[in-house]
Amino acid sequence: MRKVLFGLSAILMCVLLASCGNPMSRLESIVDDMTENGKEYDSDQWESVLRDVADLQLSFWESEPSSADIKEFDKLGRSFEKAIDKAMKSKKSLKAFEKAYKALDKDKEFKKLIKDGEKAEKKARKAAKKSAKDEEDDEDEEDEEDDDE
Repeated sequence: MRKVLFGLSAILMCVLLASCGNPMSRLESIVDDMTENGKEYDSDQWESVLRDVADLQLSFWESEPSSADIKEFDKLGRSFEKAIDKAMKSKKSLKAFEKAYKALDKDKEFKKLIKDGEKAEKKARKAAKKSAKDEEDDEDEEDEEDDDE
């Protein structure tokens, strides 16, 4: 009965993830599900979550986020880490997580996804920082013009 229930919840989670186009809202739904059900995840569910999160990160960083979006995404990342910590209090879930991590550590596609996500993050953070600095410089120039008048 439990397997059927977890199978249905996994299918529901996949449907919810597919219906949400925004990486932040999708990550938020993953965090919510992990908080509620993470202690019961098996290795396949952990592997799916880790793949989804890596894919979400890449999608987010490639979307050219603003500084405000980055702050919100970082906050969600901290929530994700807390949800993992909470789920790891269960020995069953901890063993399943370790098994999933070992499987993903051997997966070349997953490693490439992580690497691409890290590159996209560096690029996006740099662009957001530059954009914020440019906006600040523009405001300074406007203030100087107002002072001259």
